[in-house]
Amino acid sequence: MRGHIFIGVLWLLFLIPLFVNAASDANQNLSVMNLSQSNTTNDMCALFPGPVQTWQGSDGKFEGSHKLNITGTAIINSNHYIGFNTVKNTSGSNSHVNDFCEGKSCQPIGENKNLYAEKIKLDLWPQVDDGNLSKQRDFGDKKIFWFNTINLSNKNIVFPSGSVVHVKKMTLNNSSLSSESKKADDLLIFVHDLKPSQDILHEWVDLNAGTQVTALIYSERNLFMSNGNNIKVTRVTGAVTAPNLVMTGKKNKLRTEIIGQSACFEAQPEYQLAMTPTVATSTLCEHQKIEFLVSKVGASKSDFEGDISFSLSSSTGGKWARNVGFNNATSFGVGTSTFVLKNSDSRRVIWLQPNGAETVTVTASIANMAGDKPVGKYTFIPGGFSVTPNNNNIIAGQPFSVTVKAVACANQPNLNDAVITQYSGVKQLEFDTRYLAPSQGQYHVGAVKGADELSSLKVNFTNGISDAIRMRYRDAGSVNLVVKDKTCTSDYCELITTKTNQLKTTDLPQGLVGEASVHSRPWTFAMCPQAGDSFTGTANSGDGLVAAGDAFVMRAKPLQWQPGDKVNNAIDVSDDKYCQRPITPNFFAQTAPDAIVTASIAGIDTPQNGRSGELSGTTRQQHNDSHDNTAIIFDDLRWNEVGSVKLAMTADSYLGMTINPSQRAIGRFYPKQFVIKNSSIINAHTESTPFTYMDQTFTANATIEAQNAAGEATLNYGKFAPQLKESLLLTAVDLNQNRSLNDVSMRLDQSNLVGGWQYSWQQAQLTIKDGELAFTRLPKPNNQLATTTTTVDGPFKIGLGLSVIPRTDCLTLGCTDFANKTQPLQRYNQPQLLTAPLNGEVDSRYGRMVLDDASGVFDQPLTMPLKVEYWNGDQFIINADDSRSHFDSRYSCKQTIYPLIPPTSFAELKPLNDNVLKGKNNVLQALPNLTNNEYLKQQVRFWIRIADKAAADIGCSENNKQYQPWLTFNWRGVGDEDPSGLVTFGSYRGNDRIIYRSETAVINP
Repeated sequence: MRGHIFIGVLWLLFLIPLFVNAASDANQNLSVMNLSQSNTTNDMCALFPGPVQTWQGSDGKFEGSHKLNITGTAIINSNHYIGFNTVKNTSGSNSHVNDFCEGKSCQPIGENKNLYAEKIKLDLWPQVDDGNLSKQRDFGDKKIFWFNTINLSNKNIVFPSGSVVHVKKMTLNNSSLSSESKKADDLLIFVHDLKPSQDILHEWVDLNAGTQVTALIYSERNLFMSNGNNIKVTRVTGAVTAPNLVMTGKKNKLRTEIIGQSACFEAQPEYQLAMTPTVATSTLCEHQKIEFLVSKVGASKSDFEGDISFSLSSSTGGKWARNVGFNNATSFGVGTSTFVLKNSDSRRVIWLQPNGAETVTVTASIANMAGDKPVGKYTFIPGGFSVTPNNNNIIAGQPFSVTVKAVACANQPNLNDAVITQYSGVKQLEFDTRYLAPSQGQYHVGAVKGADELSSLKVNFTNGISDAIRMRYRDAGSVNLVVKDKTCTSDYCELITTKTNQLKTTDLPQGLVGEASVHSRPWTFAMCPQAGDSFTGTANSGDGLVAAGDAFVMRAKPLQWQPGDKVNNAIDVSDDKYCQRPITPNFFAQTAPDAIVTASIAGIDTPQNGRSGELSGTTRQQHNDSHDNTAIIFDDLRWNEVGSVKLAMTADSYLGMTINPSQRAIGRFYPKQFVIKNSSIINAHTESTPFTYMDQTFTANATIEAQNAAGEATLNYGKFAPQLKESLLLTAVDLNQNRSLNDVSMRLDQSNLVGGWQYSWQQAQLTIKDGELAFTRLPKPNNQLATTTTTVDGPFKIGLGLSVIPRTDCLTLGCTDFANKTQPLQRYNQPQLLTAPLNGEVDSRYGRMVLDDASGVFDQPLTMPLKVEYWNGDQFIINADDSRSHFDSRYSCKQTIYPLIPPTSFAELKPLNDNVLKGKNNVLQALPNLTNNEYLKQQVRFWIRIADKAAADIGCSENNKQYQPWLTFNWRGVGDEDPSGLVTFGSYRGNDRIIYRSETAVINP
């Protein structure tokens, strides 16, 4: 068995010696280095021989208080042992009396030294560790961790399977630790105490308030477990080895437990033995049937194979047989005789008959038995009524038939020969109930008449045998049906004793009285919500119940059978009418027959073909654990998916009978939280310091996941009806804003996002992939121009956030919100909101492209400097971060200013397609295009086309454009337009030449 454990862990142990202290203490029994060498599996199992223990040589104590539970302990001679020297109950009871081990007393280690763990020398702490763990990280492929502290509150941490975690201090509140596989053997936790050896008990490992850990924990510090006031169970699934262990539960409810789970140990199966009936009265001419039933503790079915021993204590002797015909009967004498039923399975039957009127005591046992030995007392009388139900195993509320015979058993070897045939005609019979298990009740076995049960009925007898009597018992448990004829007593009876072998009434001092044992089970279980809840929600309609992974309450009510109810297969109890049906109140009694009621998943209800998920929490309860006398209360059930689920309620073994399982669709479960799994904001310009011009598109990516309370994806969410899925809102804030108002969402252009992205959930995820967004320029108010005019502002640091669009029906339907909302969003005259931020930010700048004027001699090309600028809050400056904005002089326009009648050939821009470099470009030239070397003065305004539309007063081709509207500007007071520059050919100064009379006007037209 051990050779197959720690599949994900063992290979890592070969890496651990890299951190081991080379000078290990010779007094230590084991070191981590040893674990990485030969026989690694057995060495690891030496640290965890059972679910709870300390190490050899320690004076460790286990202290428990109130209701808690430890499973998987070693069972030796029917006692449960744990690996501590001292076991103490601190809840006020006797310190040696507890029910901490699966309802049985936990025994100290005693002579069972193999239950001690080996003591290990933990590795030296590395110089560089992993710091503190307070929230989920991306662990990648890493599987060995060194944390100074693990301090978690309302967090769920999942390590890669096969991880080894070293930690100095660990405190968990309402949090969880596990591996990806959810198996204890796949996560090993070493808690170091780096204090001096005399201070080894300095601090505690604290697991509180509903914390769930699935791991093997080896701690040099004491370990404390408590539920606090949390409704969840604080639970360790795996094993704990520590100097001392303290567990504190609740007075009336199981709230703290350790579930032993590891391939290193497997507790010996524990069986319990029942005997039915335990009390019966019959006549000497009948054989009393006794049934031995063996069941495995905590299991719905038993796989018992072994010997069943029983002893008979008798004052007259008699015989017993394994068959109703008494073939090959075995005799027993006066006193106590012991017998063994060899190689028995989970059910064996014997028949018993003593030699005389007496009470025979039967005591039974099996090896390694849980609980006390069952004892039965069987009284035999010389005659009376032989009461025979058509079936001793009945369903509560379902009628059954009973036949009554008047018999006298003096020396009668055969029952039919013992019938008092003179007992004929209509007789007034009285019916009474003797309660066995439990010992009292409110319902009685009675004769059926309409809807009632009668305690007295006239019954016709023919030759001493009654007509079939229709009877009913509406409760659960074991009872004896007592039948009497009060008119036939030792003082008076109508019997005519014509046969010498029949008794006189003086031989029947109690008159004609008989009993029959009846075992009654509930029909099935109703599955009912607590007050205020509804189970009728689905993925398509109806009310919400609870978030996936949160605890919900199920009330399991044991029902009586009613006419029309089927008795085969599972019963669908989805209709709330079942919750109003009569119950079997004796099912909950302390002395009632044992039953373990289990909640499980029977399948998915909605959405169709959805994932059925897993049910966790407290899914199994004893019949008398948590109830209010009307229902067993499961208050810690958790489903990890969304939609509606078909739950089943079963109790397979009740007095040897199977209660009809029930099924019900439960819903609606909705996601507990939304989490942004990954996100990014990518500025349009990344060539230097990332930035984006206003009106220029940038890219956003985000993957949002709908999760349960444990942080797992809820894959059914994408199949919810549209009105039941949350819609998301993308907002923008100014991260530089020093004022209280920072909402700039109105300027966030989302028109390029895929339509309906806000509610396009696919399975558990909603994705924004390469979403094109823009932070727009601010339009100038009351603009009367035909062309849009914007106002210079900024720059801005823009952050994006996601939130859920509010709804008014959350209390009814259930709503889901983001888990980590840290980005404030403040609007005018509204309360502050928090959104879940996307990674990154937009450096948004108001930009413009500038084309400078140029002037020079008439016959040479002139350079027109081009640059891009942005507003820094005070003025426009060159944007040295821009080496990407481009221009193409082929897409340009021009306006001739001088001469008014231009020649056929005139100045043009040199064809050029280029980018700016650090905000500048000085290679654009205007060409005079002179012919015949004529002397010509020219003045022309050139526009570089980047706007969506050309300026209204220029004749430019709409085809000649290369859009960059985010770099336009209101240069001339006519609205935002292309950049332009004035070129003057023939401009001279000083003594260059004679100044023409038109010079001034030409230069500054």
